[in-house]
Amino acid sequence: MNLDAMSSATEKPVVIGVHVNENTMRVPNPHIPWTPSEIADAARACEDAGASLMHFHGRTVDGAADHSAATYGAIIERVRTVSNLLLAPSMANVPGFTVEERLSNLAPNQGDPSRRSDFLVVDMGCAAMDLIDVTTGRYTTDSRVFVNDTGTQIELLSRAQELGMVPYQTSFNVSWTRAIFAHERVRNLLSPLVIAFILGGDEFPAAHPATAAGLSAQLDLLPTDLPVEWIVSAYRGNVLAAAEESIKRGGHVAIGVGDYHYAELGYPSTPDLVAEVAAIARKYGREPASPDQARRILGVDVHAHS
Repeated sequence: MNLDAMSSATEKPVVIGVHVNENTMRVPNPHIPWTPSEIADAARACEDAGASLMHFHGRTVDGAADHSAATYGAIIERVRTVSNLLLAPSMANVPGFTVEERLSNLAPNQGDPSRRSDFLVVDMGCAAMDLIDVTTGRYTTDSRVFVNDTGTQIELLSRAQELGMVPYQTSFNVSWTRAIFAHERVRNLLSPLVIAFILGGDEFPAAHPATAAGLSAQLDLLPTDLPVEWIVSAYRGNVLAAAEESIKRGGHVAIGVGDYHYAELGYPSTPDLVAEVAAIARKYGREPASPDQARRILGVDVHAHS
């Protein structure tokens, strides 16, 4: 990176995304929103703390997964009444679902501005999703496989464009990242590419480790001829060390108690974690991006009106 590019990267605002609930239960950290009103309250508090983007899962009042379009629409509508966060909700990623079934929670809402999503989260590879019990070192399951073959990736990228959604392409490891670049070179996708590098804590070995080195292995692959905006998060692990590396190198961060309970920080809320990332950003002379700034940085308007 030349000096001009480095200066530009360090002056660019940091997009802080939040993962507010995933499929996480409220023990031991109680700060997990499930209902539309709870998720909206979390969105407002996270934006106040410096966030500009939110990823969430539909949940029932007792925390079970809810993949209905009605629930996702209700969440988005409620969030948009109190917050300007960009929204990147989960698809209905049920094992065995077709692409259309996986889109069934989002696609029906795309025609309504009050219920539409900004991003389509597309997982760009397959992974063994089994977790490790860190107290024993043994796997807790041995057969959980998340399948996203190349044909599925191509179909989802096409459907994102049809639905006016920015592809939010996730990568657990360098093979997924190489697939993202291969698709871009063939398809000439709209720029910038938005890539979410998802690292893994000790429980989740499918992804690069949740360390600065784990992230650097991904960033070292970035081509010089493609505009990329990357966002780093960590599933079942503390992302803050990698967050600092991302911020230093011009990238962005997603954090939340949906990913990890953060016992070492006293079981904070997601807005508390946003404040931690904002403090790191300011240490390197970068301010948290507003939702409007995030929209421009991530190319949301370009994609939505293509």
